[in-house]
Amino acid sequence: MSHNIITALDIGSSFVRAIIAKEVGGGRLEILGIGEATSEGIERGIVKDIQALSVTVAKALNDAEKAANTQAKNIHANITGEHIKTHIGDGRISIPTETPNEPGEITLHHVEQVINDAKNSVKIQKGFERYRILHGLPHNFVIDNQDDIHNPVNMSGFHLIAKVYAILSELTPLRNLSKCIELAGYSIDPENFVLNHIALSESILNEDERRLGAIVLDIGGGTCDLAIFSRGSLEKILVIPMAGKNITEDLAIGLKTTIDNAEYIKLQYGNALASSVDQSLELDVDGISGRAGSRKTQYLVSHVIQHRVEEMLSLCYGKAKDFYTPELVTAGVVLCGGTANLTNIDSVLSDAFNLHVKIATPDLSRLNGMISRLEDPAFATVVGILYHASSQDSEPSGKSFNLSNLKSSKFADMFKKILKDFT
Repeated sequence: MSHNIITALDIGSSFVRAIIAKEVGGGRLEILGIGEATSEGIERGIVKDIQALSVTVAKALNDAEKAANTQAKNIHANITGEHIKTHIGDGRISIPTETPNEPGEITLHHVEQVINDAKNSVKIQKGFERYRILHGLPHNFVIDNQDDIHNPVNMSGFHLIAKVYAILSELTPLRNLSKCIELAGYSIDPENFVLNHIALSESILNEDERRLGAIVLDIGGGTCDLAIFSRGSLEKILVIPMAGKNITEDLAIGLKTTIDNAEYIKLQYGNALASSVDQSLELDVDGISGRAGSRKTQYLVSHVIQHRVEEMLSLCYGKAKDFYTPELVTAGVVLCGGTANLTNIDSVLSDAFNLHVKIATPDLSRLNGMISRLEDPAFATVVGILYHASSQDSEPSGKSFNLSNLKSSKFADMFKKILKDFT
């Protein structure tokens, strides 16, 4: 059974979540085991204490293994952080012909070549020497003078050009995440890292939202990950280094309580819209290190939360506004992540962006087994990692993933997936 096992690992600043699943055919996956552990040693996508994080990763994977009664294999993990960079690369190749002055037929191999040529053009750019390309997403193709071609396969031409959106990660964070997984007793192929934004889009966006345009906003513990989709393509990714943990820290300071108690109060009584709560309702607040506790109003709690949420969303809007126009994001904002469970955050977000907001839970239609636990915005990333891994049709291997070594049928499946999701 191990040959069709996939393990999805979401390493977040608040929680590490793991899912072990097996492919059962027809594009479906059976959930075998789920594990979850409170994160330690990672902040805003960067490893701060590799020993502490490796213990957390081991616990999440061990719990998933016990529930699945099988080992975690073929691990795929997410990555995010301010170190992520993007660049548009142009690839260009000539199509060989059998007859002079007659156009040649474009095959999957030619598409592979032109995408790789675009990625190579990015690699040689100054400043990217210590970066690895995570994804190369074709925005469109040009055949001779015909532009905006979505799928050039089986078409004819003399030259093929591709505009490819390359997403790069600095090598150091990648290596440290890999080392963390190794210290936990597991291994991961260097090519099995997926950008958090892309994993999310796999689990919460439908085809209409991609084509009509949408902003995906994942508010986790350490970062807000924002992705802008327009006319079917991923147009821009942004990472804002502020999220749920900042709200908790503000509460701990404002209420003079512990981080744990502040997190509990946020989850149980938190509201992003202070005007909507009963101003007379009081809460018991624990003191710090044995100090006497106190009573605070829920209105005060919500006022602290709303102030931080508004600041956070203002930063998101300020960074995003130059990369989209409202008419090109007809579907509005799709919100997910653990902080999406905060009461009335969708209302505050709608005011900040002046767009419709949908709080999204992951699409579980492709899953069998123990899926009720996954009906939560907080599990959107790990389900998306699972879907992304399945779409790659990958198998456990010690070798690096190499497009040139794939059979044409595998590349055809992969290319169809890219075309469907990003162009």
